[in-house]
Amino acid sequence: MKFIHTADWHLGKIVHGVHMTDDQRHALLQFIEIVEEEKPDAVVIAGDLYDRSVPPTEAVELLDEILYTINVKMNTPIVAISGNHDSAERLAFGSSWYRHSQLYIHGKLTKACEPVRIKGVNFYCVPYAEPGTVRHLLKMIVSIPIKKR
Repeated sequence: MKFIHTADWHLGKIVHGVHMTDDQRHALLQFIEIVEEEKPDAVVIAGDLYDRSVPPTEAVELLDEILYTINVKMNTPIVAISGNHDSAERLAFGSSWYRHSQLYIHGKLTKACEPVRIKGVNFYCVPYAEPGTVRHLLKMIVSIPIKKR
């Protein structure tokens, strides 16, 4: 299997009062060219798609454009998780129906860690979560009684 791994896009970043969206678009269009040339079986994005939990509209539109191009136009599966800069809830929006086009975005950590399976390879998506959230989730998992066979 061939996949391209990327992370930390930080869309919507502002540096010294200057929005970086145009520069980020330029870089992501080059990324699309790499995906087109390499023809990977999947693109993996390991968090921090946005620079903050409430990104500017331009950043949301840019992410939509890039993911649509890679996933729908180029028919390339995408596996993505939220990072500490992202809003898990915002990234998780639509994830239940995105799967139908092989766009797997895991925003929130859940107790059911089902793998994303692409061409026989399992991707276990573990998005960023605050320590308190992980602690609570692990207590729930440990307290689940295991049935004996």
